[in-house]
Amino acid sequence: MEIKHITDSPLSACSARTLIKRLLLVYLLSLLTGMIVLHAENIFIFNRSFHDLMPLKAPLTLLAILAGTLVLAGISNWRLGPVFLALGGDHSEQATRSALERLFRLPYELLIGLKISGLIVLVMYHGILLIRTGIIHGMQQFDWLSLFGALAGEMSLVITVAILIFTSVRWLLRPIILQLQPWPGSFIGRASIAHPLLFTFASTFLVALLHLFRLAVIAGASHDPDYTIKFGQIALFYFVMGLALFYYVTLQFRRELRGLVRSIRGLVGGRRQLSGKMPVISHDEAGELAVAFNELQSRIDREYESLERELKLAYNVQQKLLPPGDLTIGSYRIVARCQPYREVGGDFFDVVSLSPGRFAVMIGDVSGKGMPAALLMSALLLLFRAEIRRNGSPGQVLQRMNRQICEAMGNEGSVSIGVGVIDLTADTVQYASAGHLSPYIVMADGGFRGVDCSSLPIGFDAEAVYEEVSLQLHPGDRFVLYTDGLIEAVDEEGKMYSFEGLESELSTWQAREDIVQRVDSWLVRMDQRSGAGSDDRTVVILELAGPYRSALSQLDAVASERGDAAQFIQNQFMSREWSIPSRLGEERAVALELGEWIEESWPESNIREDVQSAMAEAMINAIEHGNKLHPSTYVTVLAQIGSRLAVFKIYDEGGGYFPRASKAEEEMTKKRESDDPRGWGLVIIDSLADYWATGRDDRGFYTELYFLRKIKPS
Repeated sequence: MEIKHITDSPLSACSARTLIKRLLLVYLLSLLTGMIVLHAENIFIFNRSFHDLMPLKAPLTLLAILAGTLVLAGISNWRLGPVFLALGGDHSEQATRSALERLFRLPYELLIGLKISGLIVLVMYHGILLIRTGIIHGMQQFDWLSLFGALAGEMSLVITVAILIFTSVRWLLRPIILQLQPWPGSFIGRASIAHPLLFTFASTFLVALLHLFRLAVIAGASHDPDYTIKFGQIALFYFVMGLALFYYVTLQFRRELRGLVRSIRGLVGGRRQLSGKMPVISHDEAGELAVAFNELQSRIDREYESLERELKLAYNVQQKLLPPGDLTIGSYRIVARCQPYREVGGDFFDVVSLSPGRFAVMIGDVSGKGMPAALLMSALLLLFRAEIRRNGSPGQVLQRMNRQICEAMGNEGSVSIGVGVIDLTADTVQYASAGHLSPYIVMADGGFRGVDCSSLPIGFDAEAVYEEVSLQLHPGDRFVLYTDGLIEAVDEEGKMYSFEGLESELSTWQAREDIVQRVDSWLVRMDQRSGAGSDDRTVVILELAGPYRSALSQLDAVASERGDAAQFIQNQFMSREWSIPSRLGEERAVALELGEWIEESWPESNIREDVQSAMAEAMINAIEHGNKLHPSTYVTVLAQIGSRLAVFKIYDEGGGYFPRASKAEEEMTKKRESDDPRGWGLVIIDSLADYWATGRDDRGFYTELYFLRKIKPS
């Protein structure tokens, strides 16, 4: 198993020579510090010279310090052999594990070794001194209490130097430990976090006890009446030295624990750390916790990356479900922008073509954010497309959607939706809202007005009824739909954009400016003002262009006033559409309107009554046989009249029938000769229409009737 190493460490190119040099410096400075402390203690406290304490001269003392430094460096070089192999290029798991274990153990080996070796040297030194004194003066005259006091003071100095080396070496080896991360395999054979704390704090406590013992010995041997003040000075000196040593030791552990706490808080706070693993800097519970944390971090990173891929896929699916942001349908230009707060959101919009003369526009906002809102949004988008093609007014479409959402989800979710159906021939908008924010109409002269129309959001009450309003648009008018993420955007000062901000923006719109550039610049300014915000933002704008509508509007003028538009109109199919519930009698008004429209379009023709009768029979057939008189179903009539041909389609929601069998000549003859009234509708249609057929498209089953333009006989 190959281990990847961190290469941005300060010691990424560290060699054995560099490491040994640094260890030499640490050992030398620590030993010199001990000798300086000893020298200061004897000069300023005990009024002795350095020569009185040590029989060796200063050069020999420095030589002894240098020799001790070289011995410690040699031992370190021997113990760190596996580390040098790992740094030299052996990145196998076994080599890395062995190197890390040596790095973890070396400070403790030095601490224990210095204490033991220091005690042995001091015992040997004072033993030799004792033998010499006994030979010269006799053992009875030897001051044993002073001997133990001196031994205690010197041993406290040895322990102090050992603690300095222990903490300094741990700090020095930390970059190399980081260089050899991550910890390979499982964390087996660890020590306890109590061991280093026990070693260091027990050592500092022992230093304090040894100093107190030495002070007691000195105080007992002194007969100076002013020694109480001097005793306080000595105690203060040792207290300051012990406090400094204690702070130096605890500072190292404090830094390590702080790094551990920061990493854990970062994970709890949701901050990603794909490249920021927690270093394993000790072979104890803290190190094991770091290893477990890194494993958890790696697992979270993998799951996060998987979630990111899923969210990206969901975002792509969501974007594919939404229509293009820039559309042109007839004389209307549609601009839509949807900015999700997260990768996926709950805002949505749609534009659906219903016929050559009608289309629907919708905007919605699912309560909540993120993936749950996105899933519900996708389902609602598909549900809307299915329901809007089943015919019915915007209010009826919302009713059907509401019933299905209430049945499927109960009270667990709510959605605000606004639906508008636009008639291209009349430039009218039939609009209904289910708890959505009121839209605006920005007029060509620069004024604007809100449209008051709202009911309960979808998902609250299965029997809710949705009001509708009919709006008349004029060339240059803009119909503006939006979601609450736009209104509730807050700037750095905590000020909400609000309806005042929206109306202030709408008041600056000019009729001749490009609506796409205007909307895009508006949203850019919103981002600069409020940032990404805390909710999805969606805006849909319908702009009625002038030329196409102005030509069609001349249909209402007399022939002499049509001018150049007359030739244009003669070659166009004009479309109208009706949607009626499946109740007998509803077809009469539509049949009368169709007859009047035929007479207006073809004044010289004599087929008005034929059209009315055939269309009435076709609608009755759709109501009775197609929809089975079910009150929740609808029949849609799509009419197109050209210069020489009129085509009418009657849609129902039934299963249909076979047109060839229904239109067979023999079957028609049998129906004419039969006394049974059933089937006479098709006979009437076949007799009055020039041609008829049945079929099915994405809107459902239909019966299609054709009428040729016929001139009245003179």
